[in-house]
Amino acid sequence: MIVRTLALLLPILSLILSLAPSLAPAAEPDTPNPGAGRPAKTDVWPEHALPDADAAAPNPGAGRPAGTDIWPEHALPDADAARQGRSALPFTQEQIETLGRLLRQTQRASARGAGAPPQGRIRRIRLDAPDDRQIPVIALRRGYTTVLSFTGMTGAPWPIAETVLDRRFLPPGREAEAEEADPGAGHLLYLAPRQAFLDGNAVVTLAGLAEPLVVALRETGGAADFRVDIRLAMPGPNADPALLAEPEGFHAGDPVLLGLLGGAVPPDAERLAVEGGGQEGRAWRRGGDLLLVTRAYLLSPGPWAAERGPSGRWAYRLPDTPQALVSANGREARLSFRSLETPDVRKEIADEN
Repeated sequence: MIVRTLALLLPILSLILSLAPSLAPAAEPDTPNPGAGRPAKTDVWPEHALPDADAAAPNPGAGRPAGTDIWPEHALPDADAARQGRSALPFTQEQIETLGRLLRQTQRASARGAGAPPQGRIRRIRLDAPDDRQIPVIALRRGYTTVLSFTGMTGAPWPIAETVLDRRFLPPGREAEAEEADPGAGHLLYLAPRQAFLDGNAVVTLAGLAEPLVVALRETGGAADFRVDIRLAMPGPNADPALLAEPEGFHAGDPVLLGLLGGAVPPDAERLAVEGGGQEGRAWRRGGDLLLVTRAYLLSPGPWAAERGPSGRWAYRLPDTPQALVSANGREARLSFRSLETPDVRKEIADEN
C-alpha cells in the first residue's frame, strides 16, 4: 500500500515542483515564512508529514539474506517463466545440432557453386622492351592472390616507380599503402580481385624507364597465375656490373634456361648426377649442351648462356663436359657429371627424390 501511494504521489510532486516558480503568487509582506525560525535541514511542515504508523511499515527486504529476491511473491511463476523462455529459445539440443549441420552443408554447397579451385601455376615471361607489342595476360581468380615480379636481364629486382590499375584488383587494405608507400621500395605487385570475372589491365612504370609496361588482367576460368616473373631483356638499376661482362658467343634470354628456373625440363633432356661443390645442383644433357641449375657461380668452362632467377639460382648452358669449376660461398669447387645409366647413380637419384 505504501509503495503504491508513493508511486502515485511522486509524479504529482515532480509536476508541482516544476510549476511552482510560475504558479506561486507573490508573497504578501506580512505573510509568515513557514520555515522561518527553524534550524537548517529540518522539515518545513512537519505537521503534514506521513504519520509515524505508516512510516514505520516493515521493509520488504529486511531480514532476508543478501543476494535473495526482495519480493519473491511478486516473481513470475515457474510455469510462466518456462513458457516465455521456451518461446525465446524454441529449439532443442538435437534441433540446434541439425541446424548446424544444415548450415555447414549450405556453406559447402555455396563454395562449390563458385567453381572448382583453380590449378595454380608459376610462369616466367621475357619481354624485349617496354614498348614491345607483346602484352602479357595474367590469369587471376577471386579469392586467390597473384604476385608479379619484375627483374632485369641479370635477374636482379627492378624497382617499381608507379602503378596504375583499378583498385578492385588490389588486396584489401593495400589501397592506402599503394598511395603512401615509397614507389621505389620494391619490385613486387600483389593482385587479388575482389569480385568474379573482373577484367582490366595494369600500367607499371619501372624505375629509370620512360615507357611503362602494360599487362592484361583476366579471369579465364581455368588455371590461375600464383606468381609471374616478368624479365626484361635489359639490365636494370640494380644489375651487378660484373655480370654484364659477357664472354664472346654468350647470349641472354634463353627460353630453355628460363623454363629450367621455373621447373620446366625439356622432354628430350637426359638427367645427370651432380657430385661435389656442396651446393644444390641439377644437370641435364641435351644434344651437345650441358644444362646446369645451381646457386654457385660458374667459372669454367665459360657458359654459352645464363639466366638468374629471383631466388638467386642460376641456369647455365655450357658445352657438354664431365666437370665444371664453380665458386660457392667464396670458395672454388669442382662439379662432376655422370650418366644415370650407372646403377649406383640411379639409386642415388632415387634416394634423393
